[in-house]
Amino acid sequence: MGESVVTDDDAQLRRALWAMTSGLYLLSLAQEDRLHFMTISLVMQVAKTPRRLAMSIEDGAIALEFISKDPTIGLVFLDRDQAPLARKFAKAPIFDQEKMSASGVPVVREGSSGLWMPSDSLGMVVGRVISSSQLGSHWLVTTSVDNMVLRQPLEEWSAVLAMSDTRMHYGG
Repeated sequence: MGESVVTDDDAQLRRALWAMTSGLYLLSLAQEDRLHFMTISLVMQVAKTPRRLAMSIEDGAIALEFISKDPTIGLVFLDRDQAPLARKFAKAPIFDQEKMSASGVPVVREGSSGLWMPSDSLGMVVGRVISSSQLGSHWLVTTSVDNMVLRQPLEEWSAVLAMSDTRMHYGG
């Protein structure tokens, strides 16, 4: 190993942060007949009793508008081969059911939460926003984990999609 080099080079710092491992999920949000999916990678479990997740959402994102009106959220798990689906919702608009059908992504509505998920997704964790704090360019959002809706049995899940399975990187 060579000598240590201290750097504040922005490009190098970005590349190092992009190398951090993270999952790649869809955040599912709904308001009446409107639905929104947002590809999200900055998610982690922060407590197991009670179960809590934390996620980072860019200031100005459509997701924040939805959360401010209805704190119910779904975190959709995708299979490793579903990277195109994650790309599709990287900068997604607000949909209604008709527009979502026209987008070519078949979706199903989970009855008790009213949230939507792609019909071929692995499953979705459902919860509610507990708190949020602005941290500069992003909001740190903490949620409960209330239940899970499975589209495929857990035993059949292969690898869950991760950022490293794609050519995507978090760009903020």
